[in-house]
Amino acid sequence: MSALIEARRPLYHTVAERLSLAIHERIYPVGVLLPSEAELCAQYGVSRHTVREAIRRLQQAGLVTSEHGIGTRVERDRVEARYLQTLASISDLWQYVKDTRRKPLDLRDVLPGEARMELPGDPAVPWRMLEGIRYLVKGRQPVSWTQIHVHPNYAKVINRKTDDAVPIYSLIERRFGLRVGRVRQEIAALAIPADIAALLKVPVESPGLAIVRYYESEAGEVVEATLSIHPAERYRYSMQLDLAYGT
Repeated sequence: MSALIEARRPLYHTVAERLSLAIHERIYPVGVLLPSEAELCAQYGVSRHTVREAIRRLQQAGLVTSEHGIGTRVERDRVEARYLQTLASISDLWQYVKDTRRKPLDLRDVLPGEARMELPGDPAVPWRMLEGIRYLVKGRQPVSWTQIHVHPNYAKVINRKTDDAVPIYSLIERRFGLRVGRVRQEIAALAIPADIAALLKVPVESPGLAIVRYYESEAGEVVEATLSIHPAERYRYSMQLDLAYGT
């Protein structure tokens, strides 16, 4: 790493990395409390603000938990692998459901005006909504919070026991004999709100990534709409763009 990049790097990144290494090497084993803020400030020669930001990053990674009046306790000695999603075509969406498992939280009908995302169509006609948390197949930390909205015409395909290893749009295709020909996607950074942060087990307003997708049939009808929120430390998104040149 160049000296220029290192100089621009926030101190809390360095402190967080050093603490993470100390935890991994069991200098601070699972179950013990980290040194106090004052002790860490003296140890690393930094301010309390820097120490608090470093601890917050360790919390986001699931390595520690903090409790007022008690301290910061080591919960695990290594970071669970973040999920990397690569998208080059609609079929790649299958990989996400194969790599993760969904824990359903809620199933109900919602009017477009009540949804947390924009839903097209008649505002008086409700969509079927399934809310859930996704985990890596062999992981313990949540990868994402998600709400799946299915168009009223196709709502019967979704319930609490819907197979979480098959994309919902594929179930719609099979049952109703249509084809999804386009997925429109919007990605935005956000501070994770309190209710979702609690479900994802991350600090309130910690950095996250919101992904909105609209699945359109070949006739141009939106048959499914999804909103997913991912903790920044647990998710990476990769996409390939191929250039087409005229002849």
